Amino acid sequence: MEQSWTSFWARVSEAFHQALFPFRAVAGALGQHPSDIQIWCFLCGVFFLIVIGVQSYGDILLRRRGAFASGKVVDIDKSSDGPDTPVIEFADRLGKTWRFSSYLPVNGTTGSIGAPVKVLYDPLHPQRAREAGRPLMKAVHLVVWYAVVAGLMVLAFWPGLVSN
Repeated sequence: MEQSWTSFWARVSEAFHQALFPFRAVAGALGQHPSDIQIWCFLCGVFFLIVIGVQSYGDILLRRRGAFASGKVVDIDKSSDGPDTPVIEFADRLGKTWRFSSYLPVNGTTGSIGAPVKVLYDPLHPQRAREAGRPLMKAVHLVVWYAVVAGLMVLAFWPGLVSN
């Protein structure tokens, strides 16, 4: 059993190594010879940077042209392995009802169904909405994710991990 398990992981490792061939070729053309883990760190860092960038772009748009509305917690999303998050419903200026899941965890205010929540939304694209307030939690959220990206990029470009 152990031998087949070792053989399986050897095949998986080789498949991941082969999947990185185009990235190793580009790095080689630039005079670098990163390890597989460095390439994976770089790719994960770029992925997280894109996700955070999209969220940050939405936040910038909301600061520029956002409108406030009153909303309420209609559900608590417990489906992920992360913290529970509130599902918030609000009505835009035209009276159309919109619903979104907050990326912030529940707190004393948003922890119960029916709780009132102030919402900031984009009048041109009401599906782009966020909880208004909680600036400290939002700042911590962004700092943590940008730190993850920075850490992955440090690992990707750390000179001691590059084999020449």
